[in-house]
Amino acid sequence: MKRNLEDNIYDAADTIQVQAGQTYDALLDRLQYEREGLERAMRHEYRNARRYIRAHPEQGLGVAFLAGLAIGILLVSSGKD
Repeated sequence: MKRNLEDNIYDAADTIQVQAGQTYDALLDRLQYEREGLERAMRHEYRNARRYIRAHPEQGLGVAFLAGLAIGILLVSSGKD
């Protein structure tokens, strides 16, 4: 009886370990797929931004100027505290 119970416990532990390994592998595969998708999307958006800036350089320069101005104001105001 005791031996049978020990065997059942070991079998259950092995089963759980195998299932955990399979779940872990599946999760890693899913994360890899998601990472690759995000990388593709980022490359696509980067190319679109570069194309837009090339087509509209004056607007890109204006946005960069305003962003630099806003960051400068934030840095100066945070330095006063």
